[in-house]
Amino acid sequence: MNHGIFITGTDTGVGKTLVSAALAIHLKKRGVSVGVMKPIETGVLTARAAQSDAARLRSIIESEETLGAICPYSFELPVAPLAAAQAEGQTINLDTIKKVYRLLSGRYDCMVVEGIGGVHVPVTTSSNVTDLIKQLRLSVVVVGQSGLGGINHALLTIEALCRKRISIIALVLNRTHSVRSAMARIQERTTLEILRKQAGVPVLGPLPYEPGMPGRFRPAILHVARSAALKNLANLLLRSSRQNH
Repeated sequence: MNHGIFITGTDTGVGKTLVSAALAIHLKKRGVSVGVMKPIETGVLTARAAQSDAARLRSIIESEETLGAICPYSFELPVAPLAAAQAEGQTINLDTIKKVYRLLSGRYDCMVVEGIGGVHVPVTTSSNVTDLIKQLRLSVVVVGQSGLGGINHALLTIEALCRKRISIIALVLNRTHSVRSAMARIQERTTLEILRKQAGVPVLGPLPYEPGMPGRFRPAILHVARSAALKNLANLLLRSSRQNH
């Protein structure tokens, strides 16, 4: 296969780690050798590094790679990468990330790379997440929320990626809240209906709502990995990979 995918989000907290981990474990269970990366992460306290997104991705697929390879840039302050790096007197180098990615990708059939925040989040003074995606030459899965506000965020993200000529495999909608009330169900249904007509890319989901995250990370990931949406996402990814080779 020898192919990778970049998981980006319409916002922070929409479920990028959930989708990245579920996709990685789903592909692994299908016999694909999978590597993971979270090139940049902020809000990582040294004492709680084991609870970082990168550490969770590493543990879910039982990766033997070092945490430093999976996440070359880790910062304490929970702010945008540019600000977090500046606070520690550092500069993020996209070439460094690219070199580590190339090293890892040579060892696996497929790389699942989780982004940080949304596509316009600044990484350096002159580059953002879209520039990182372009450097890695990856297609993208966009993760968005299935409820109210989901349409605008998803369409803006898709438009930004298309402007940079970045290929989008799918938009995956995630339930960030429980859908209990009749109004919440209407909001979700109409969000899905409109995005299926207007997104211009396959729209998958909504993924099941997983309360108690990240406390019950593994059971939540395994549950999502078994969902129809994840199976469809893996199929789209494998098909796209075959077409590109």
